[in-house]
Amino acid sequence: MKLEIRLEEKNDYRKVEEMTREAFWNLYVPGANEHSIVHYLRNSEVTIPQLNFVATKDGEIVGHIFYTKAEVIDKEGKSHEVLTFGPLSVSPKFQKQGIGRALIEFTKRIAADMGYKGIIIYGYPGYYNRVGFKSAASFGIARADGVFAKALLAMELYPGSLKEISGDFHEAVSCFQLDENEFLKFESSFLAKEKKHEPSQDLFLEMVDKLEDPENIKLNNH
Repeated sequence: MKLEIRLEEKNDYRKVEEMTREAFWNLYVPGANEHSIVHYLRNSEVTIPQLNFVATKDGEIVGHIFYTKAEVIDKEGKSHEVLTFGPLSVSPKFQKQGIGRALIEFTKRIAADMGYKGIIIYGYPGYYNRVGFKSAASFGIARADGVFAKALLAMELYPGSLKEISGDFHEAVSCFQLDENEFLKFESSFLAKEKKHEPSQDLFLEMVDKLEDPENIKLNNH
């Protein structure tokens, strides 16, 4: 597939939101809210516009990656800035064709050139392990509550870049907590779709609850 990957532009905003809504509809929960995260965080101080890219095919937006700043706080209370992305969206009719991988590969090189050391996300290990992520626990990085979770994954942006970084991972949580009334108003601007239960929602809940077995964690940075 011939793709063009370029920075998101202002006139892409609505098309990206529509595509993101389709990509996540009924995937993790009945309905979706990922498109509203993109909408409300675009102008946030934690968003990094230089890393927000779209993938297009024949002029159609078929993928989008959205980065924000995050941090790892170590045992001494020192903050280490890292990146996180999400949503990473691919149009349903173009999924499983390498678009998500292409967006990650393209943007991680730029992120490294910008001086960032690592990317930490929550995601399915079965997919993200194939594109270079490892268990965050193997770097000594846990959730904000200090728990090592299977869904928490990390990627070094150059060899050894996370060697001196360990502790608890913190996203800008307040930025992701959307006012319900604002969300409902925003959602009403889209075509109505049926919200329903799908098996993927059960798999998601199961994954979120899985913890790493401490005996199986092999540290990469200590």
